[in-house]
Amino acid sequence: MVSQARSANRLAELFARRKCWLLAELAAALDCALITVRRLLKEVGYFRSYTHNGKWYTLATTPRFGRDGIWRHKQIGFSKQGSLTATIRHLIGRSPAGLSAREIGEKLQHPCHAVLSILHRAGEIDRIKIGGEFRYLSTKERTNRRQRTQVLLELKPESPAPLSAQAAVFVLVEYINNPELSLEQIACNVEMQRQITVSAQSIRCFFKEQGVKKTPETCDARH
Repeated sequence: MVSQARSANRLAELFARRKCWLLAELAAALDCALITVRRLLKEVGYFRSYTHNGKWYTLATTPRFGRDGIWRHKQIGFSKQGSLTATIRHLIGRSPAGLSAREIGEKLQHPCHAVLSILHRAGEIDRIKIGGEFRYLSTKERTNRRQRTQVLLELKPESPAPLSAQAAVFVLVEYINNPELSLEQIACNVEMQRQITVSAQSIRCFFKEQGVKKTPETCDARH
């Protein structure tokens, strides 16, 4: 068994030769127990991959993280945030309007549908369904409200989906109680209070069909 100091030097040499290693490979190359390798890595600083179930290791000084805090070496992904779940929460939290599973997968270059479902069931992320696709949001109150508002503002106005009978009732109640609100604000309030997603354009069409005297355009003009 080599000495602790020699093992540390040898560890540095191994990572100079190759950027990423499996723990078992390091233990074999150093002729050390796994617990010794873990201790050495902790002393020098390291990152574990968010891909491959966290099996790959690299030194903390090696990654050159991009804007999203992601660094990839060949097919191995590393994140400033550490684990896959922490990385997903970070990406969702910093997005103005949340992210879909497809968008998260593209950023990570790694499948994440199952993890997203687990995080949502655990209450660690929120989600809303837009156009047949879930948009994942932060659970932090202020961030969540901002993201939901942005999602509603970004909904395409063309060919708006008609309001369901239930949504129509909630929209009318909100409009009667708060006639000064813009259509976007009514949509946001219905989403926040009733967990029903509607667009400002759908409300506009509904008001026009029902012949509401105070038109949505009048409300929008105040803002």
